[in-house]
Amino acid sequence: MHYTWLGHSIFLITNDAGGRLVTDPADEKSIPVLPRVTADVVTVSHRHHDHCAVERIGGDPVIKETPEPETFAGFSIRGYSVFHDEVKGAKRGPNTIFAIAADGARIVHCGDLGHMPDEETIAAIKGCDVLLLPVGGIYTIDGRTAWEIAKRIAPKIVVPMHYQTPDLGFSLDPIEPFLAAAKADPAPVSIDVPVRG
Repeated sequence: MHYTWLGHSIFLITNDAGGRLVTDPADEKSIPVLPRVTADVVTVSHRHHDHCAVERIGGDPVIKETPEPETFAGFSIRGYSVFHDEVKGAKRGPNTIFAIAADGARIVHCGDLGHMPDEETIAAIKGCDVLLLPVGGIYTIDGRTAWEIAKRIAPKIVVPMHYQTPDLGFSLDPIEPFLAAAKADPAPVSIDVPVRG
C-alpha cells in the first residue's frame, strides 16, 4: 500500500490492485483547498464536519462508517469503537479506529481518538505497519498522550496527523509537543512527519 497525506486527517491510500481509499475528508471550512481526488472507499471515523465531507471526494465511493469487518476494492477494513474524549463520549461522542489491510500490510487510522484505548483495542491493532495518530490536543489526545499510545501499539511507523497547519480553519496544538515527547523518551518506532500530497 501507499499513503499520501492530503491534510488534517485525510489520507489517500492506494493498493497494488488500483483500489483507492480516502480517510476522514474535511469540509471547506476546515481545509479550504483539497486536491481533486477520487476513491472507491471513504472511511468516516465520526460525523464531525472536519471528518465527514464525503461530497468532496469523487468517484461514487462506498462510505464505510461502521466497525464490522468488510472488504471493498481490495481493502479489508475493520473498525474498533472508541471515544472522541476521555469521558466515554459524553463531550464529543463516539469515534471509530479503522484498521485497513491490503498487500500484506496494515494501516490503522485513529480518527479523532480522545483517550488511551483499552487493552483489548491496543492488542487488536498492536504491531501494525503504519499508525495514523492525532497529536494536536484540544479535541483529541495531545502530543504526550499520542506518544504513549504509539509506544504501546508499537507500529513500524507512526504518522502524526490532526495538528495545527497553516491551512487549517481552526486552532489545534502544533506538532512540536509530540516530537518533543518522542525525543525525550525514545522507543523503537519510526516517525514519518507527512508532507502534504
